Amino acid sequence: MSALTWVAHHRIWVLGLGVVALILAIFSGLWFFFLRSPATRVDLRQALRIYRKAQNSGDLSDSTQLPPPGVYSYRTSGGEQLSIGGISRVFPASTDMIVTDAKCATFDWEPLEQHTEGLVACPQKDGALTITSANSYEQIAGTQTTSVIRCPANTFFIPAHPTAGQRWHKTCKSKGDTVIFSGQIVGLSSITVSHHKVPALHTRLTLSFSGSESGNNPNNYWISLQNGLILRQQETVAVSENAGPLGSVRYTEQMAIALRSMVPIR
Repeated sequence: MSALTWVAHHRIWVLGLGVVALILAIFSGLWFFFLRSPATRVDLRQALRIYRKAQNSGDLSDSTQLPPPGVYSYRTSGGEQLSIGGISRVFPASTDMIVTDAKCATFDWEPLEQHTEGLVACPQKDGALTITSANSYEQIAGTQTTSVIRCPANTFFIPAHPTAGQRWHKTCKSKGDTVIFSGQIVGLSSITVSHHKVPALHTRLTLSFSGSESGNNPNNYWISLQNGLILRQQETVAVSENAGPLGSVRYTEQMAIALRSMVPIR
């Protein structure tokens, strides 16, 4: 019996096999895109363990420009998406920022075990806070990516004498990418934290990527004028990367965080 004749006599059975194959393909896709894109919240116990491991009490800075080290809690909204497979994750409603202090302060926002991002800010004698590096870790769709952006001197987080409208530009480097860092002082503000108004400086920092990735990453920060602590942050990311046969894959992120208390947990 020829193959075509056999198929004709067993059409229903063949159709059933096709349905089974389709279901298996769907579940395989779900496994690849979703089960390989977990979203495990970093809870306070984990954040404190990370902080205590990173912070050496003998290295504490006496600079009043830096916030007290510890774990700070933030109200949080937002999430991240990939342009393939309908992949998306939502950030927890409450997240932590781990601040460690030596000669410089490290601000690490760790909403998920699979997504962390942060920066290193250093105080200068003239009162400025400068960014030496920014880092991120991402595990999504079965891939893991660690990025470190290194910036030259005078890449300001806060300039020495900030005035509304002031702007600055620096060229930073990451593996395979050139990152143009553009800063702007929006103006003075005040942010309510635990029913108290805290004087703040509103700055806008935008990272523009070219190279293996292309796109923009604008951030709005409200920074305490008392000690440089991040009181609020609003971030968006829209970056594309060539993924070979898949074409261009676009990653987007939106997040907003607001500080709950000026007192860290240790």
